[in-house]
Amino acid sequence: MRDVRLFAAAITVVALAGNFALQALLYPADLVDRLRFASCVITVALALPISFFVGLRLRDIYQLTVSLEAARDHDPLTGALTRAAFHRHAAGLAGTPATLIICDIDHFKAFNDCYGHLAGDAALRHVVEVMGANCRKGDLIARFGGEEFLMLLPGTTLEEGGRVAERLCQSLRVTPVPVDGTDRPVTASFGVAAVRTARDLVTAISRADAALYAAKDEGRNRVCQA
Repeated sequence: MRDVRLFAAAITVVALAGNFALQALLYPADLVDRLRFASCVITVALALPISFFVGLRLRDIYQLTVSLEAARDHDPLTGALTRAAFHRHAAGLAGTPATLIICDIDHFKAFNDCYGHLAGDAALRHVVEVMGANCRKGDLIARFGGEEFLMLLPGTTLEEGGRVAERLCQSLRVTPVPVDGTDRPVTASFGVAAVRTARDLVTAISRADAALYAAKDEGRNRVCQA
């Protein structure tokens, strides 16, 4: 609303200045003096409400644009980035070494079948909340599949990314998901890989995915590095 008021005030000032300039060009000086007050009142009475209304509409358009961009870029259930948005944001980190973490919820289908899809949705949101609580501003979290999530940590080494993944794994292990008043355990397996360049991202995803499957083969609820 502050921006709307500033917009209306600025347009009104411009209208007044234009009115004065036109009067100076079209009328004699003595007539301009006699018309100045009345013309100011008329200009303000017309310009201020019209510009305020236009400002409100511009604000609504801006808010709608922001909402549409958020809906386009974020998973509606968890709030994590979509796959396309993840790749777009990751491309902006070209040349920055990073670590990629793939997280896959253990036995998610069985969890869904046992407790219901609403409980499964709660588990998905819970995993993203835990990931968000253990990352920095500028790290990327995306939902890549049904129960698979990616986290990109710019400016970190493989060892640092591995420690983050271990922290995530431990956090999930000790924070169950409430389902109908009962805490249900949710764990996840993690694969970690280094990303050397933006072009290396696709192969890094493959390496992290291979490490994830190694973690599953070793019993799940653990971290493996590529």
